[in-house]
Amino acid sequence: MISVLKLDVDSQVTVGYAETFTSDEPYRLLEVDEALLQELLHSGLTIKGSREDEAVLCTSKATFAMKFVSTSNTVLLVPPSRWGSDDCDAEREAALSRAEIGIVATASGHIELVETAPKLENLKALVSQRPFKDDMNVGEEEEEEDDDESDGELYTWEELSACTQASDHQLREALRKLEAAEIGRFWRVVDPDYMHNLLGILLSTAVQNDWSLKALRGSEVIRSLEAHFPAPVVISCLDKFGVRAGPAPENPAKGQESSGSGAADLWALDDEKICVHYAKLLLRAKTKWKLEEFLEEWAMITPSWMSVDLNMLRGEALVEKVGVESWLHHFSCSLLPCRPDARFTALFSRRSKWEWEDLEAYLKDLKVPGQSVEAMLLKYTRKSQPTPTSTPVYTAR
Repeated sequence: MISVLKLDVDSQVTVGYAETFTSDEPYRLLEVDEALLQELLHSGLTIKGSREDEAVLCTSKATFAMKFVSTSNTVLLVPPSRWGSDDCDAEREAALSRAEIGIVATASGHIELVETAPKLENLKALVSQRPFKDDMNVGEEEEEEDDDESDGELYTWEELSACTQASDHQLREALRKLEAAEIGRFWRVVDPDYMHNLLGILLSTAVQNDWSLKALRGSEVIRSLEAHFPAPVVISCLDKFGVRAGPAPENPAKGQESSGSGAADLWALDDEKICVHYAKLLLRAKTKWKLEEFLEEWAMITPSWMSVDLNMLRGEALVEKVGVESWLHHFSCSLLPCRPDARFTALFSRRSKWEWEDLEAYLKDLKVPGQSVEAMLLKYTRKSQPTPTSTPVYTAR
């Protein structure tokens, strides 16, 4: 209280209840560090959650759980002192000695913030309701959206941000991983067959124009394909199968657009990403293959200048031996739950025992603040290793 009222040590002041005092605790105290305080003062923070959710507080880049912490002593809330540090000490002291400091309210605790993982479980369902699947006029599609909801709704950035408990940065990253694009005003995934067709035409166009697949200029690709494919979908294709040479634009509403010049407009296509795409086509058509047949078919449909390797499919498929034969089963990490407890439940439902070489690929995308992969393994698994030289095996705890 001494610092709040700007009192000197050994000073005295009368404290009492103000006429406006209420015992209903109309104020909530929020504990923040200096970085959060500065963001709150300059750009603001957002509290998200429906009536059924536990509220979270989102900064521009992180998400925090909000927990009420009770204190053993009641906190008395008083308004700030009207006397600044530049006022005459004698004048301030005389005024305070005559004044009564009014308590306007009390607080029995404060809200503590604990960084937590964003809640993204429903995002995929939202952007997958109406996959983009043809080259219809985007402007016409927007006009028809209100009259045609039979195939599912479409969502703008603002609507996704409002109903997703995640920071803008985390939401943008999640949309990128889902390979969603902002087409017109709406974010949605692109139909896999449509994306496959676009990739084939992109590769053919690059070969015909003698473009380097390691230095594709986005603006040039868009001009060549714009008669058949919207620019946001072309950029989404380049992001999906390539690596941008420079940083992408930060504006979420324009983040899928090509800058037209500079390093941000250059992409290097990634052979492994393209090979995995062709493998997924086969696994989508048939989820179980004899390993030899799959490898032969995979090499046949992949562009001739690319080499396939079974290690590329870690996190997408599992190899299991049945007698003398090896079988490949589709089991994609992208289809597993985001929460660690649900993720491990799904993994051990698929296999009762895991070797680290297989398990690692299904854990690398788990990002939980304050928890390392090692900590999650200790919490959810048991590790057994009969001899120091044998391969460790993980089972459910």
